[in-house]
Amino acid sequence: MRLTALLVIAVVVVGVAGAVVAVASRESDTAFLYRQEHPTTLEPQQMESAVVKAPDPVPGGNRAAARDATCKPGSKPPNRNPWVCTVHYQSGNTVRYRIVVTLNGTFQGTDPTGQYVVSGRVAGAGLSTGG
Repeated sequence: MRLTALLVIAVVVVGVAGAVVAVASRESDTAFLYRQEHPTTLEPQQMESAVVKAPDPVPGGNRAAARDATCKPGSKPPNRNPWVCTVHYQSGNTVRYRIVVTLNGTFQGTDPTGQYVVSGRVAGAGLSTGG
């Protein structure tokens, strides 16, 4: 009888401890909830800042620095692929790239002919897998 009572008490203690752990783990994690409700989305300005660092790939362009870039996102979440970026170089050349960005922020793109390639990493992009 005494052994049965000890066994019941042990089971109740384990059950209460499990319940406490379960309730504690369900408490809200504010940062987690915020990320779920506001997933990181790559913005055009971030993409433009990354692409503008690429030197002029056109022969005779002397690897000139870019003057500016304009990027338009695609529609595939979470990284909005494919991006279309038009880069204007100081040499006077303009190249339009179709770019794909990975979840870790690295990107690679080519012009419509496949002749010119751009690659790099978007600063601050560690993209969420949320939509």
